[in-house]
Amino acid sequence: MERAANMARNVWDDVRQSTSHFQRWEMPPPGHPVRQFFHGMALPLHLFRALWADPAARRFYVWVATLQSLVILVLSVAMAPSRGKAGDTEERAELAELVPPEALEEEEQERRRFKLEVKLAAEEFEKKIREVSADGKSTTGERARAVAEAAKGLAEAAKADAKTRQALAEERALPAEAEAEAKPREPEKALGTVERFLENIDREVKFWAALFGIMQLVQWVVIALSRDYHDAISREASLLTALEPEDGPLTPRVRLDMRWVRKKISRRIRALLVFMSGLPLIYALTALLYPIRSELLAVLLPAWSAYWLVVFITAKSAYAWTNAEAGPPWFLRGWTWLTTRVPGFRWSFLQRYGEFWTRRTREVFPPAAEMEKQPWAFAGLTLVGTLSMLPLVKCFVRPLIPVAAGHLLVARQQAERAAAPKHLEPPAPPPAASSTAA
Repeated sequence: MERAANMARNVWDDVRQSTSHFQRWEMPPPGHPVRQFFHGMALPLHLFRALWADPAARRFYVWVATLQSLVILVLSVAMAPSRGKAGDTEERAELAELVPPEALEEEEQERRRFKLEVKLAAEEFEKKIREVSADGKSTTGERARAVAEAAKGLAEAAKADAKTRQALAEERALPAEAEAEAKPREPEKALGTVERFLENIDREVKFWAALFGIMQLVQWVVIALSRDYHDAISREASLLTALEPEDGPLTPRVRLDMRWVRKKISRRIRALLVFMSGLPLIYALTALLYPIRSELLAVLLPAWSAYWLVVFITAKSAYAWTNAEAGPPWFLRGWTWLTTRVPGFRWSFLQRYGEFWTRRTREVFPPAAEMEKQPWAFAGLTLVGTLSMLPLVKCFVRPLIPVAAGHLLVARQQAERAAAPKHLEPPAPPPAASSTAA
């Protein structure tokens, strides 16, 4: 217990140091991988605290994010598919097939009918008696015959009612053979109940998946129209945390910037091509190890996706694109060494594949090189950045991620210049425009 408490205390110290680290520019970034991870993960939280501490920035940030969230929520709910009416109709139809309404009301209707017949017969009997008693001209024999006829009608009605009751009792009391035949049907009924339950779950999953897709689409449109406000929040967060802003002063307004839309689409296509350029190697490698192919794919594909997700989070800052002379990332260096130095792999088609892979990846060399210098810090930032994939959360997190990535990049560059000899110190790169960021 004491050891666990010490570990928890050390982790908390790392988080607390990370949230206040970038205010002290004279100190180098954290060196330990765990501290780097928590440093990157805590930066958006510190940016949020900086915005919250300033009254004007807090009002603007909360107003923009809340208004965007409300618009997204209202439009998504208005466009959401109906989930109750069709389901209720299907359930009613299934219930009608299993237990018809006529069968449920038959017994009650039969009881009411025979009660009414007995009541009418009794009233007729009483009426006959009153008529015979009131008729003074009738003889005693005639009166007796009238009473006997009335009593006979009442007896017949009572007898019919008794037969009906006996028939109903026989229907309720299932014989042993009927029970034996009914028992095998119980698993079928249970199976039908399970199937209906699974259908309800499937219907709910489809509804929420459709709603999630609608919210993602509406959120993209809303942010595309109001992205100037996010740029203004990012600029304010940079100024409040002593980072030179990537954008100049601007007056935010609602508009659709077609140039930004075209860049966004081209970047998505570029990201897809970069990701897919490594898939032939992954599938070829797993094909050679066919007995464990599924297990390898379950590991390699998520790892490949996670690597590029971290690179693209790094690329959200314009500071990640300042090094135009960045070299190829680690996997291209390894592939080049393998296909040019190792005997048995120096095949021309493997080298041509490496050249193709390099051409497809060359555009993202700068952010990939920057990420390799601080992989753990950017992994922590990516963990927070993935929250922006959730609807509504993106309105609050999106403006903070580029500023946090810029802090990581600038802190490392300043630490490198401080550690380098004066005659080898590279000049400070000018602040890049945010239009180059991915």
